[in-house]
Amino acid sequence: MKKSIAVLGVIFGLAAGSANAGDADILKQMDVRACQAQTQVQSKEEGEKTQKACECEIENTDYEALSEAKKKGDLAKIQKINQEAKEACAE
Repeated sequence: MKKSIAVLGVIFGLAAGSANAGDADILKQMDVRACQAQTQVQSKEEGEKTQKACECEIENTDYEALSEAKKKGDLAKIQKINQEAKEACAE
């Protein structure tokens, strides 16, 4: 489980980092697609767990703030936003 969470963190980070437009909707869609791609390469049971974790993180991510932080190049803020979403799902 820790491995898949780490992989998701990398995927979410890469997806968020590659959106040049900085648009919140684009960032969210990229995370949704990354989540779908991750679940497709796993067994059904692992895929379902990953899907739930992905959905939780997506629901708990402030994409407007993330977009603004990306526009400003504020890596600390980007990491904080992503970490807050992960922590909200760990409860």
